[in-house]
Amino acid sequence: MNRRLLFGFILLILVPISTLAGDKSPWETKQPFKQATLKYTISGVENGKEIRYIRGYGREVAIYHTTKTSMMGMVMINENVEISNPEWEYNFDLTNHTGSKNVNPEKYMIEEYRKLSQSEKKQVHENVAKMGTSVAEGLGGKIQLNAEKILGYSCDKVEMMGTVTYSIHNTEIPLRINSNMMGIRMVIEATSVDIGKVEDRYFELPQGIEVIMDPQSDAIARSMAKETITTLKDPEGSKKFCEEAKQEKRQFDEELTPEDKKQME
Repeated sequence: MNRRLLFGFILLILVPISTLAGDKSPWETKQPFKQATLKYTISGVENGKEIRYIRGYGREVAIYHTTKTSMMGMVMINENVEISNPEWEYNFDLTNHTGSKNVNPEKYMIEEYRKLSQSEKKQVHENVAKMGTSVAEGLGGKIQLNAEKILGYSCDKVEMMGTVTYSIHNTEIPLRINSNMMGIRMVIEATSVDIGKVEDRYFELPQGIEVIMDPQSDAIARSMAKETITTLKDPEGSKKFCEEAKQEKRQFDEELTPEDKKQME
């Protein structure tokens, strides 16, 4: 598995998730609430806010990101909208009026999983259960389950490559992100979680923006899914994946200049 494939799917595996064997894949777990609105403040290299809307226990997510970036006396406005569902992931830059569309990589992961035998599915669950902590450690990080309560929710702490993330236990919903990579600092922190009704309008695509799809994205997503599931169904899959993660981390470290390493420290 090359670097693009390894890191393209690593976030699908690192998040601690339910690993009960059965017909459902590890990527079909429900979030703790049917619908919710989460509000965040953003500070650091960017300053502003973010609002995350969730529906269908996490099957649909819409993220509205509005910030200002000051650099060399200039102020840049960043307005982005991300909308995802089981089929597609959309990304809109409202400042430059551009939009892109890509296949949701989880779609092909689930399709490949469903092709497996019951014994292979069981092996996938077992490998995913083993891999969260060990892969993070292979990349120089660590995971601590139920590390802290934020806004009343128990959160898992993931430290990796200059970023500390607190996510609601057994989900990929962050409540606090503290990043310091190459001297670039950013803090994203949830200020409220409202589990009331979420209106349909937040999941409508912005009007007047052409959506462009990379013709290669579908083939890349399929390839990633096939290669990842092939590794996960192998009894030695977790070990192989972790060794590859360590190797990629070593190569990444070797490519850093002395100045880069100093900034990371």
